[in-house]
Amino acid sequence: MDSLTDKEVITRKTHVCAWCGEDIEPFQSANYRSYVFQGDFTTDYMHPECHDAMNRADYFDDEGFDPGVNTRGKTERESEEAPDAE
Repeated sequence: MDSLTDKEVITRKTHVCAWCGEDIEPFQSANYRSYVFQGDFTTDYMHPECHDAMNRADYFDDEGFDPGVNTRGKTERESEEAPDAE
């Protein structure tokens, strides 16, 4: 993955978090990324805590991650170790 942009922004409209799949509402802080992945130009938005979780994820490699399937703010391993009580 070739990172082009990775910055914190304030959203102007609703976006879907690439990590957890939840909405990021307008006027909320988010991380915006643009990058080339497997030859394709891609952009996404993440909650700040999800961006931190992505950076902590020890399985994150050239294969990437499955968008929208992780728990907000947690790595896959953290979710397995301490699942939320719902």
